[in-house]
Formats: sequence, structure tokens, C-alpha cells
Amino acid sequence: MPASPDRTTDDAGLRAGGEDLAAFQTSVVRGLVRARPLVAALLLLLVLGPVGWWSLARDEPEPADGVAGPLAAEVAVSDGVMLIRSAACGENTRCGTAFAAELDGEVVLLTNRHVVEDSCSTTAEPWSGGEDFPVREVRLATDADVAVLILAQQDALPMPLTVVTEHAVLLGEPIQVVGFPGALPAVLDGHVQRLEPERLVLAIDAGQGSSGSPVIDAGGAVVGQLYARSSDECCVATPIARVLAAAREAVPVAVCP
Repeated sequence: MPASPDRTTDDAGLRAGGEDLAAFQTSVVRGLVRARPLVAALLLLLVLGPVGWWSLARDEPEPADGVAGPLAAEVAVSDGVMLIRSAACGENTRCGTAFAAELDGEVVLLTNRHVVEDSCSTTAEPWSGGEDFPVREVRLATDADVAVLILAQQDALPMPLTVVTEHAVLLGEPIQVVGFPGALPAVLDGHVQRLEPERLVLAIDAGQGSSGSPVIDAGGAVVGQLYARSSDECCVATPIARVLAAAREAVPVAVCP
């Protein structure tokens, strides 16, 4: 068997009662010898560690003034989105989503026509929950699934979202849908699956309650409005330019008695 490196290979001296101090090491010394590489590594880490952490902190980019990170941008968008509850005459309450937008100098809520059509009463609840605000006027578009809502308490309106009408949406472009599937707030990730005349087909899983939700691009701007599901289980949205054009032509409707 090979000799242990920390013991003498001369057994004769030990049998005679002598000691070979040059070759024999106590357990403490042997431990120190074995730990020498680890001690050296720890010392190196103590010396260079602060430099490394400083380097990482220095290289981490800081947001420029006025530029929000992804989470802050997401929060800003959701603040402009409201849950819509619409009680149709003689039917159960329907839920959908609306978002605030500026329409010819007026801040309104935009949702889908099928969410509020034939309603007896409609309310809007903020993203964070709390009080329901009654809708005093419903305007329905005649040639698109778009509706305009005017709150009875206008100061309850959130800040309007940024809309981009000149943005050319690209195939495969990442998007988010911000709404209330199942009447619960959610931000859903997806991408543009297909581009069709006057509609965007999105690869995203959005359930009931998402109708009327804004479709948000990577820059945090609204590029469309969700309104249906397709036969291949994708979701379908109206481009925002078409939504705004239909909203401008929407006409007020009387609620049922």
C-alpha cells in the first residue's frame, strides 16, 4: 500500500521509540496542510470579492430619468384598465374589460359592443378593486364590436393609455393583453400569430371577461382591442386605428326600462 504523505516511511525509528519530527505531523498540522488551498481561496475571495461586487453594480444599467422598467410600465398600463359589469335585461351579469383612451379630446372607456349591448345597468371597477362606478352613457358602434362608455363620475376615470395608430404590427411581434379573464385582473403574454384584413390574430390564451382588453406592444402602447376567439383557439383583436374610427361613429343607446 502506498505510504501516506503526512507520515514517515521509516518505521524503524518509531519502533525504537524515536521520533522523526521532519516527517511526522500532528493532526492539527495535517489539518492545516490539507486546508491550505481552501484558506488561500477564501483569502482571495475576501480580497477580490468587493471588487467583483462593485464591478457588477457598476455595470448594471440604471434607468434613465423618466424611463420606467418593465414592471413599472406594466403597472402604468393596468392602472388604465377597468372591469366592466353589465346587467342585461332579464339576464345574468356579463363581465368584460375596458380601457381609458382619449377620443377627440375626451377621455372615455372603450370596450366591446357585445359586453354592454342591451344592458339595463353598467358599472366600471378599477384594476385594484374597490368601488364600482356607474356608467351614465353607452355608445355603440354600428360597424365594429366597439362601445364607448361615459362614467357618471368623470373624475373616477383613470389616465388614458397611449395609443399608436401608425404602428405597423409585425408577424411574431410580442404583445400583452391586460384584462379580467374570469373577472380577475391578469396580464397575459403572447405574440402576433397572423395578420388579416382589419384584425390581428394572437397566440394567447385569454378567457371570458377579456373581451375589450387592450393589446399592448413592447413599448407599452395600445395597438389593438381583443374581441373574440378564433376556431384555432387563438384570440382576435381589432387594430386600434379601426377601434378609434368606430368609436367616433358610435351612437348613444337607451337602456332598457
